[in-house]
Amino acid sequence: MEIDKPAVGKRLQKIMQQAQVTQKDLAELLGISQPAVSQYLQGRIPPGDVLLKIARLGNTTIEWLLTGEKNGRGAFNQIKEPPPAYGTKAVLFDLWEKLPSNIQSDLLTLIRHILTHASRKT
Repeated sequence: MEIDKPAVGKRLQKIMQQAQVTQKDLAELLGISQPAVSQYLQGRIPPGDVLLKIARLGNTTIEWLLTGEKNGRGAFNQIKEPPPAYGTKAVLFDLWEKLPSNIQSDLLTLIRHILTHASRKT
Protein backbone atom coordinates (compact mmCIF):
# COMPACT_ATOMS: atom_id res chain seq x y z
CA MET A 1 0.00 0.00 0.00
CA GLU A 2 1.35 3.38 -0.98
CA ILE A 3 0.87 6.27 1.41
CA ASP A 4 -0.84 9.37 0.03
CA LYS A 5 1.60 11.92 1.47
CA PRO A 6 -0.50 15.05 0.78
CA ALA A 7 -3.43 13.35 2.54
CA VAL A 8 -1.21 12.77 5.61
CA GLY A 9 -0.54 16.51 5.65
CA LYS A 10 -4.28 17.21 5.47
CA ARG A 11 -4.98 14.86 8.37
CA LEU A 12 -2.27 16.62 10.39
CA GLN A 13 -3.92 19.96 9.56
CA LYS A 14 -7.24 18.57 10.80
CA ILE A 15 -5.64 17.55 14.10
CA MET A 16 -4.10 20.99 14.47
CA GLN A 17 -7.47 22.65 13.88
CA GLN A 18 -9.19 20.40 16.42
CA ALA A 19 -6.46 21.04 18.99
CA GLN A 20 -6.48 24.75 18.13
CA VAL A 21 -2.71 24.91 17.74
CA THR A 22 -0.53 26.80 15.31
CA GLN A 23 2.52 25.36 13.55
CA LYS A 24 4.69 27.03 16.18
CA ASP A 25 2.58 25.57 19.02
CA LEU A 26 2.70 22.09 17.48
CA ALA A 27 6.45 22.29 16.98
CA GLU A 28 6.89 23.16 20.64
CA LEU A 29 4.59 20.35 21.78
CA LEU A 30 6.41 17.82 19.61
CA GLY A 31 9.91 19.09 20.42
CA ILE A 32 10.71 19.81 16.77
CA SER A 33 11.20 22.90 14.62
CA GLN A 34 8.40 24.89 13.00
CA PRO A 35 9.91 24.31 9.53
CA ALA A 36 9.64 20.56 10.18
CA VAL A 37 5.93 20.96 10.96
CA SER A 38 5.55 22.92 7.72
CA GLN A 39 7.19 20.09 5.79
CA TYR A 40 4.86 17.54 7.42
CA LEU A 41 1.86 19.64 6.40
CA GLN A 42 3.16 19.54 2.83
CA GLY A 43 3.33 15.75 2.85
CA ARG A 44 6.66 14.77 4.33
CA ILE A 45 6.14 11.76 6.61
CA PRO A 46 7.30 12.38 10.21
CA PRO A 47 9.48 9.84 12.02
CA GLY A 48 7.70 7.24 14.14
CA ASP A 49 8.12 8.98 17.50
CA VAL A 50 6.65 12.20 16.08
CA LEU A 51 3.79 10.28 14.44
CA LEU A 52 2.96 8.76 17.82
CA LYS A 53 2.88 12.16 19.53
CA ILE A 54 0.69 13.58 16.75
CA ALA A 55 -1.67 10.61 16.97
CA ARG A 56 -2.00 11.05 20.73
CA LEU A 57 -2.64 14.77 20.34
CA GLY A 58 -5.39 13.97 17.83
CA ASN A 59 -6.81 11.13 19.93
CA THR A 60 -6.30 8.79 16.99
CA THR A 61 -3.87 6.20 15.66
CA ILE A 62 -0.76 6.28 13.53
CA GLU A 63 -2.68 4.07 11.11
CA TRP A 64 -5.30 6.78 10.62
CA LEU A 65 -2.62 9.43 10.16
CA LEU A 66 -0.94 7.40 7.43
CA THR A 67 -3.94 5.83 5.70
CA GLY A 68 -7.09 7.58 6.84
CA GLU A 69 -8.39 4.23 8.11
CA LYS A 70 -9.00 3.21 11.71
CA ASN A 71 -8.12 -0.22 12.99
CA GLY A 72 -11.37 -1.91 14.02
CA ARG A 73 -9.83 -4.69 16.10
CA GLY A 74 -10.14 -2.86 19.42
CA ALA A 75 -6.86 -4.14 20.85
CA PHE A 76 -7.25 -2.26 24.13
CA ASN A 77 -10.69 -3.78 24.69
CA GLN A 78 -9.34 -7.27 24.04
CA ILE A 79 -6.55 -7.02 26.59
CA LYS A 80 -8.73 -5.25 29.17
CA GLU A 81 -6.29 -2.42 29.78
CA PRO A 82 -7.06 1.27 29.62
CA PRO A 83 -5.67 3.00 26.55
CA PRO A 84 -2.75 5.37 27.00
CA ALA A 85 -3.44 9.08 27.39
CA TYR A 86 -4.40 10.85 24.20
CA GLY A 87 -5.29 14.34 23.12
CA THR A 88 -4.65 17.22 25.44
CA LYS A 89 -3.89 14.86 28.33
CA ALA A 90 -0.93 13.38 26.46
CA VAL A 91 0.42 16.84 25.73
CA LEU A 92 0.07 17.82 29.37
CA PHE A 93 1.83 14.65 30.53
CA ASP A 94 4.71 15.25 28.10
CA LEU A 95 5.09 18.86 29.23
CA TRP A 96 4.73 17.89 32.90
CA GLU A 97 7.65 15.49 32.65
CA LYS A 98 9.88 18.32 31.43
CA LEU A 99 9.23 20.47 34.51
CA PRO A 100 11.49 20.48 37.57
CA SER A 101 9.92 18.82 40.63
CA ASN A 102 9.61 22.10 42.55
CA ILE A 103 7.58 23.62 39.68
CA GLN A 104 5.41 20.48 39.51
CA SER A 105 4.70 20.85 43.23
CA ASP A 106 3.80 24.54 42.86
CA LEU A 107 1.51 23.77 39.93
CA LEU A 108 -0.29 21.07 41.90
CA THR A 109 -0.87 23.56 44.70
CA LEU A 110 -2.22 26.09 42.22
CA ILE A 111 -4.54 23.53 40.58
CA ARG A 112 -5.91 22.45 43.95
CA HIS A 113 -6.49 26.10 44.85
CA ILE A 114 -8.33 26.74 41.57
CA LEU A 115 -10.49 23.64 42.00
CA THR A 116 -11.38 24.63 45.56
CA HIS A 117 -12.51 28.09 44.45
CA ALA A 118 -14.30 26.75 41.36
CA SER A 119 -16.34 24.33 43.48
CA ARG A 120 -17.40 27.19 45.81
CA LYS A 121 -18.78 29.18 42.86
CA THR A 122 -20.99 26.36 41.56
